[in-house]
Amino acid sequence: MLAAEPAPIACTLGPTEMGPRLARIRRLTQAHLRGHTLTGSTLHLVYDPAAVDEVEHIVELERSCCAFLEFRLTSGADAVRLDITGPEHAASARWLFSQFLPDAKAEVAPASGCGCKR
Repeated sequence: MLAAEPAPIACTLGPTEMGPRLARIRRLTQAHLRGHTLTGSTLHLVYDPAAVDEVEHIVELERSCCAFLEFRLTSGADAVRLDITGPEHAASARWLFSQFLPDAKAEVAPASGCGCKR
């Protein structure tokens, strides 16, 4: 049996969907992100527990457009934790996650509008 090809590193959102999605993620980040760390190809995010519904919804949306990313979400009374893992074959993971980081505007290339289209 042949091994499955890795999903291409490409977002499937169209230009009209991209802007509103990035704005929604930026609003979540600004209002509720408590902290983040990047370990290898995994971004670990910690949100305020009040954001659980919004984080769950964004994860659902992102799973449908960025199949090359793996999302693990856990929530508790103290925090919502989201781990996003990019493919191991990606040269640098940070650009894959730029839209989820506090300084997203500075890290997302203006020409592409999405880190995964670089």
